[in-house]
Amino acid sequence: MIGAFVPERPRFTAPEKVAALNDDVARDEDPTLTGDLLEIHFMSERGGNKDIWVSRRADLGSPWETPTVELLEKINSAGNEDTPAISNDGLRLWFFRGGEQQTGIWMSERASRGDPWGDPLFVESLNPGHDDGTQVMNPHVDLPELRAVVGLNGPETQGWDLAIASRESPEEAWGEFVPLAELNDAGDQLAPFLFDDGRQLFYRSGDDLFWARRPGPNDAFEAPEPLEELNSPDGRENDPYLSPDGSVVFFSSERSGGTDIYEARRIAP
Repeated sequence: MIGAFVPERPRFTAPEKVAALNDDVARDEDPTLTGDLLEIHFMSERGGNKDIWVSRRADLGSPWETPTVELLEKINSAGNEDTPAISNDGLRLWFFRGGEQQTGIWMSERASRGDPWGDPLFVESLNPGHDDGTQVMNPHVDLPELRAVVGLNGPETQGWDLAIASRESPEEAWGEFVPLAELNDAGDQLAPFLFDDGRQLFYRSGDDLFWARRPGPNDAFEAPEPLEELNSPDGRENDPYLSPDGSVVFFSSERSGGTDIYEARRIAP
């Protein structure tokens, strides 16, 4: 369970493709879900562009509805939108936008789950150094919305590096990003997902998903371990999302020849 810290890495069943969410031809990736797991946003190229799509289901035992972009008219632009991260209550959405407008992390809000998303805003505090060529992608905001972990790429990094920003309350601006130097190397580290009050982290390094933990939220992370049962030798794994109770993980994978969304159940610890 999230919040019940254990030193062993989470283990999962064999992943299964979520057929209702995937297009036979287009890339589908970057899954992010509301805390009740009844609504999923993800990036798809099925419309000819990188856009964010949404699907819903009536309950956990019901199938996913056909994905749509209806409620995302103000999110999707002529440029590319991807790597969305939705809040636990489903009322805030952080995402990457690239194109004619400012490139980086944007955020949109809505009044209720049934309403369309409002006009997105460029989040200055989550886009440090953007005027000097630093790029930010893969935002993930933790459950209490007090920590944001991202991938950074710029003059000060080794490629794509992981970094984390914090704040005292959700009403405040984000503080400066601190690199997770103990996890970064000369390769690319991206797609972070932070949980367990900031003590555990899923992320992608190279083509595989990894898990890392630390004793406390302000300590350095210990040596990471690969999520072996989720990784495939036949393609890249990316974009992990773990449910608030820790029971199921969603991620994207290239193992089938395209890029599709998969899920796996947690079995231990």
